[in-house]
Amino acid sequence: MKKIICAVISLLSVFQAGFAQGTLLVANKNENSVSIISISQGTELFKLNVGQGPHEVAVSPSGKLVVVANYGNKQVLGNSLSVIDIAKKQVVKEISTGEYVRPHGIEFINEDDVLVTSEAKQVLINVNIATDVVTEVAKTNQLVSHMVAWSPADKKAYVANIASGTVSMIDVAEKILLRQLEFKKGIEGVAVSPDGKEVWAANREDSTVTAMSTVTFEVLGTMPAHQIAYRIKFLPNGKQVLVSNGLSGNVSVYDARLKKHIKDIDLTDKTFFPPAGHPNMPVPVGTAVSTDSKYVFVSCSGYDRVAVISTANWKIVKTISVGDGPDGIYYSPVEP
Repeated sequence: MKKIICAVISLLSVFQAGFAQGTLLVANKNENSVSIISISQGTELFKLNVGQGPHEVAVSPSGKLVVVANYGNKQVLGNSLSVIDIAKKQVVKEISTGEYVRPHGIEFINEDDVLVTSEAKQVLINVNIATDVVTEVAKTNQLVSHMVAWSPADKKAYVANIASGTVSMIDVAEKILLRQLEFKKGIEGVAVSPDGKEVWAANREDSTVTAMSTVTFEVLGTMPAHQIAYRIKFLPNGKQVLVSNGLSGNVSVYDARLKKHIKDIDLTDKTFFPPAGHPNMPVPVGTAVSTDSKYVFVSCSGYDRVAVISTANWKIVKTISVGDGPDGIYYSPVEP
């Protein structure tokens, strides 16, 4: 027991020594709010009310602005984005997406423009948060266009279509659907490598992860995951890829170059989980990574917590309380 306590104290000391800085933005979909978290302090600084059913969240390149996709719920078809100014600690505007209902996946492409999937309309849109102008980028013509990954390297967007089992490859500048990349029905999470040469998709139905070349379109590898592989994320250094497994209570780590499963991080670690009064399964969903690739942040919907993981040893170093039903999560290097 003393060894465990000492190990935990040591890990927390490293965490508190200032190696992990910045802000986390977490969408709490069950209570229509966003938590703003100071990573260095390890606590939620404040919480803001947003639209109905916020699922995903993105941070601008400067790290100062946040946009939340208000997806809605079973009764309400959401069609708005909430824009948050971190320094002002307030929602500065709400932008309607009009006919483009069920906004879900979201990524900034510059300080003013965000790409957003309209899941119900099978389309990728661009929303300028300075002018509130909504522009259709390209139709996917695929079923359940869910998540989007943006590649700054080649200015392309990749949209995961769950029911069709495809990823739509879109030239954003030209507003052209270039190709439908064939994966398997059930893919949900999608990520593109930092160099833009690979796209990876996580399949929640058969618990696998597939990597494909964006140049030759050949499958580079299919790797095992676990039950309900939700989200997928490249580390900024391009060396590892993360997959959150909702029903297995863990996060899988892969070697990006070798296309090999490295290990699983157990989020049911009794040193930190489960919190009193919560179920036994954490249900990991969203993942974020610090820009220096030293820390991983995972929203645990079952525990209403965010797990902070050190990539030095792939161990949990801290957990942070958030709102009800944390889902989408994003990292900003800017301190609140």
